[in-house]
Amino acid sequence: MKKNYVKMNNMDILSLGNVIITIKEIANNNNASQREIFSSIFNVNNVNNTTINNYCIGYRAIPLEYKKYYSDLMNNKEGYVDIILSIMNILDNTIYINNSESLDKINNNIKLKNVIIKLINIAKKDKSIKNSFISKIKSLDNYNAMINILNYAVLDNVQPVYSQKMNIKINKSELDEYLKIKLYYGQSYISSLISLSKKDNMYACAELGSLEFDGLVSGVKDYYKSYDYYLKAASKNHPKACWMVANLMITNKVKMDINVMWKYLNKSIELNSAAGYNTLGLCYLKGINPEGIIDIEKAKESFIISSEYGYVYAFNNLGSIYEKDGDIENAYKYYKISADMNESWALNKMGEYYRKQSKFDIAFMYYNKAIECPINERNNYAYYNLAKYYYENGNICVNIKRDSKKACEYYLKSGIKK
Repeated sequence: MKKNYVKMNNMDILSLGNVIITIKEIANNNNASQREIFSSIFNVNNVNNTTINNYCIGYRAIPLEYKKYYSDLMNNKEGYVDIILSIMNILDNTIYINNSESLDKINNNIKLKNVIIKLINIAKKDKSIKNSFISKIKSLDNYNAMINILNYAVLDNVQPVYSQKMNIKINKSELDEYLKIKLYYGQSYISSLISLSKKDNMYACAELGSLEFDGLVSGVKDYYKSYDYYLKAASKNHPKACWMVANLMITNKVKMDINVMWKYLNKSIELNSAAGYNTLGLCYLKGINPEGIIDIEKAKESFIISSEYGYVYAFNNLGSIYEKDGDIENAYKYYKISADMNESWALNKMGEYYRKQSKFDIAFMYYNKAIECPINERNNYAYYNLAKYYYENGNICVNIKRDSKKACEYYLKSGIKK
């Protein structure tokens, strides 16, 4: 089940990494660094090499503030001139100044044209790109072609790409029965699942466990019924069900039996559950285990394994450990990864980070991203922070004015009383 991240610059993908590599290959300046090119593309200075490597090869999604930079540029097309001139500085190992002749210089630059041609050839092999996009690029001058390529690489291309190997034994006959109901049944769907669960079908039991957990069977959440269904599925090695049996106890939804909890939590880990590894970390962090021990190092090890599976909450937990230790740099490194995966708590956390640095526009972006997450995953403090720092006070962010009505609306949505 572990996610194996793919180096996107080793593949036929119109990625940020391949844009940077292509510029480097065609540049006269043999000393042109990946960092220099990255800095030119995003108009930044203080970026460490590890960060650049992660974003360029696809181990991490391109950060939201970099995406925002390009989203804003789309409303101010002239802003691309400086970026493309900076790229040409690297290509020709010279200095180009933005003036009335800039567009002509861009459109007549041979090396920039060669970059575009090579990237078009990569795009032709990229299965996610439509022929209409390639035809459009071919028809444009250097300036507009490069704008479209950069926008695609930064905004449209999805990162990271990974393959996922699964080590789960599928019960084909039970799965077939379950899928017949899942794919074909209409109004009798839940009733059909209940009938199938009486045959101990682990897939039907696991889904009914989820439905009871969310209160979608009777209209009221029933954690004990949820537990019973998950326990049936867990007895047949359903990974999520094993984890949920343990999780329901750990979160005090049902009565704790430490030995049963520990048995099924470890069973979920044997089945490579990313959530299981994360929960194991929490158990060592809080001393919830048969020995009652707190072991920070074991907690870290478990969170790291879970994070390697791409489990977003593991990044949050690693960040929290480092933050408690006073290692803010490492803490926000992990929070940032989680935020770039659109996890609401981490998005709000990054909003706070930038607000405290008086980078209000970036903070506002993160808070808004946090409240755009699915409703059952939203962090209510993002509503509170938007109300308090923006709509109540106003004028600390570009284009945001004091708005008492909006502030009141967001205070109410947050449900937070201070």
